Amino acid sequence: MAGTGGVYDFSKGFPVLSTYNSSNVNGVQAFRIVQLATTGLIDISANASGIPLGVVMENIDAARVATGKAVANVQLAGIVPVRVGVATSVAIGARVMSDATGGAIVAATAANFILGTVVGITGTVATGDLIHVLLAGTATKVGA
Repeated sequence: MAGTGGVYDFSKGFPVLSTYNSSNVNGVQAFRIVQLATTGLIDISANASGIPLGVVMENIDAARVATGKAVANVQLAGIVPVRVGVATSVAIGARVMSDATGGAIVAATAANFILGTVVGITGTVATGDLIHVLLAGTATKVGA
């Protein structure tokens, strides 16, 4: 029926862990992969064996993060830009997971969780470049 459909935004604001990515003085950096900490707050996805929640869509400086009152917009599903963690070659359809910096790397290890599937920006990419990834909204393990 025309005019009755809604626009669905697959993002949500999540409170940020006050020690978010404590090894980075820049605070929250956009287009990095995040996961839920045990407290229900988001933290950088520092390894691919943790279940990724989605991709943070904004920068928040470290001073604001340290207050424990920061809230970040996290894209949970859909097509999003994601920072590349390590220079590599990617192809359409490649599945990606998180590296230790919340960057996307080509999925390879069976014990790790897939973030999504590459749908744009392919070829040789440098560390820090953006690629387009389709987030399915549900993480699956490599090889599953």
